[in-house]
Amino acid sequence: MRRLKRVLFTIIILCLLVCVLYFAFHIDTIKVEGTKIYTEEEIKASVFTWKFLDNGLTLRLYDKFFKTGQLPFVEDIDIYYEDRNTVILYVYDKTVSGCIKYMGQYVYFDKEGRVLESLPRRRQDVPVVTGIKFGDFSIGEKFKVEDETLFDAIMNVSQLISHYKTSVKRIHINDGDITLYSGNVQVHLGEKKLYNDQFAALSEVLVTTGKKKLSGTIDMENYKTGDKIVLKQN
Repeated sequence: MRRLKRVLFTIIILCLLVCVLYFAFHIDTIKVEGTKIYTEEEIKASVFTWKFLDNGLTLRLYDKFFKTGQLPFVEDIDIYYEDRNTVILYVYDKTVSGCIKYMGQYVYFDKEGRVLESLPRRRQDVPVVTGIKFGDFSIGEKFKVEDETLFDAIMNVSQLISHYKTSVKRIHINDGDITLYSGNVQVHLGEKKLYNDQFAALSEVLVTTGKKKLSGTIDMENYKTGDKIVLKQN
């Protein structure tokens, strides 16, 4: 009988301790920073996947042994504890270089050509690649293409678009030649391995044409550093 009482007393003490710890470290405020892709609610839902994760102690343990916040366009999420009831979720977005349209879906890829995700909606800040045939692909693996040299050129262009934050809606390939579509402006880049020089000069020009809502074509096939960029207006 005494042993039973001791067991019950121990259970009661443990339950009280658990309740005290749960409410003392209950997370009341969640701040989301860093992401430009997902909403705060989407990030919170990806991290707090289990009811009892709304506690600072359980969240620390869970984050230590399991990966939280697994979303297609998220590289990582750092969790900072501002105080015992407030956490900051700092999100590191993956760099999305472009996408292709495939069977009604938009297939997104990173700077290495690795497939990130297939979604029915298109992100307006990501250029669509057209004019090149892609082979079979799987999430997490690189695209398979017939012409690796051409694909490398596309990767170079998409990385430069991201680096210079250039507004480009579409990257089109025709017989090896690459053309960009930015607003109502077409930029003919021609066929090269690298387009670094063109973009160093082009990025500011496209900002101007976008602000002034200009339309026309820019021929940079034979561009050399220092050449003047001319917009032939329609």
